[in-house]
Amino acid sequence: MIRNGEISMSEVKRILGKYWWVLPLTTIVGVTLALGSTFFLPNKFTSQTMVLIEEQSVSTELVKPVITEATNQRLASMKEQILSRSRLQPIIEKFGLYPSLRDKLHMEDLVAKLRATIEVTPLEAMQGMSNRQLPGFHVNVTSDNPQTAQRICTEITTMFMEQNTSDIDKQNTQTTDFFAQQVEDAKRKLDDQDAKLAEFQKKYMGSLPDQEQTNLTMLTGMNSQLDAITQGLTRAQQDKGFNESLLSSQLAN
Repeated sequence: MIRNGEISMSEVKRILGKYWWVLPLTTIVGVTLALGSTFFLPNKFTSQTMVLIEEQSVSTELVKPVITEATNQRLASMKEQILSRSRLQPIIEKFGLYPSLRDKLHMEDLVAKLRATIEVTPLEAMQGMSNRQLPGFHVNVTSDNPQTAQRICTEITTMFMEQNTSDIDKQNTQTTDFFAQQVEDAKRKLDDQDAKLAEFQKKYMGSLPDQEQTNLTMLTGMNSQLDAITQGLTRAQQDKGFNESLLSSQLAN
């Protein structure tokens, strides 16, 4: 009997003794339904590829990394590009996917159906690692055909690798162009400075501080030349006087 909303132990035993068959029957029915559903549900096969990301081994203080964007952000960006319609539609056409649905669904619906079978999950960094960058990621593709799942998984993985290579090449080109432009600008500025320096030296020739020793040397040489010319002029004047007196004597005779 139930008193004050509580069931007595004797009542529990009576109920269990009377309905003991309910629990085994429920278990048997559940197991039977679970086994029976396996015959009606389609088989699903998952192909998985693990891609490991190798970080730059050279110190960033010596060589700046080509890709400065965080790897998890790059993965999200590449995932968005690769799972777009422009990338998945060629896969549907290449492997002839969903032949019975081609006339019933639009291509956008088929792409969405294929996108739902692809899962890209990042790997978790190991504990104790100082580097917090993404170590890698998994590419999982589920299909009712194991060969199809493997082919699609390989195709998606190849797309990730090619997209990563393309991004690095593009970044390399941009970096090279940037440094080439920097070198050109620096060379142009240096040429301008050289032209200004040459004009300044031409304008103030002989009055620059670094030309003091040269000026002194030139002045000493010019003084020596002046002394020699002065002595030569004195001798010429003496010779002139002598010649004039000699000429006067000759005329008088």
